[in-house]
Amino acid sequence: MDDSIEMELATLASVERDRSFLLVKGVGGAVCLTYMVNTALVFPWYKRTTLPWIVSNRRQVCGVMRLLQGRSGSVVDLGSGDGRLVFAAASQGFRTDGYELNPFLLGYSRLLAHRKGLASLARFHRRDLFEANLRQYNNIVIYGEPIILRRLEQKLAKEVTSGSRVICCRYKLPTWAPTTTLGEGVETIYVYDKV
Repeated sequence: MDDSIEMELATLASVERDRSFLLVKGVGGAVCLTYMVNTALVFPWYKRTTLPWIVSNRRQVCGVMRLLQGRSGSVVDLGSGDGRLVFAAASQGFRTDGYELNPFLLGYSRLLAHRKGLASLARFHRRDLFEANLRQYNNIVIYGEPIILRRLEQKLAKEVTSGSRVICCRYKLPTWAPTTTLGEGVETIYVYDKV
């Protein structure tokens, strides 16, 4: 009888150890997964100028699309992230390019382009936005941090052609005067038309 009690206690102790081990494995797995996702999407460690991925919300995408209404030509999104602005413009018939350094976001965007049937209009490039030839675009969309906009403003001054439109989400170009604005606060979109 003592043997059966000891066996039952040993079995209970084993079950408790297994549960504890599963809990530790689950928490450890969750921590690892969170770290991997943050490393891949939030902390682009390989960029020369580290910028976080800031997701454009639906209101911002709709605002950009409103500002593109009645315009023609091609669109470029500098720092395209998951491609939502590129897809919105491509679905309106624009030939659109997205420039992104994060390989995970780039792969995701390319996969979505095929799944949405927009691969012929929405193209994605793994290239630094400072290496993009902006002369070929009539509409340039930027969702950049102020530190990038200072440098980018010089590039835009050299490469933006007459009749082109530059659209900056959230932050304005440091020395250019916007033609118009849309929204307010962090939702503000600044528009610069080159005449």
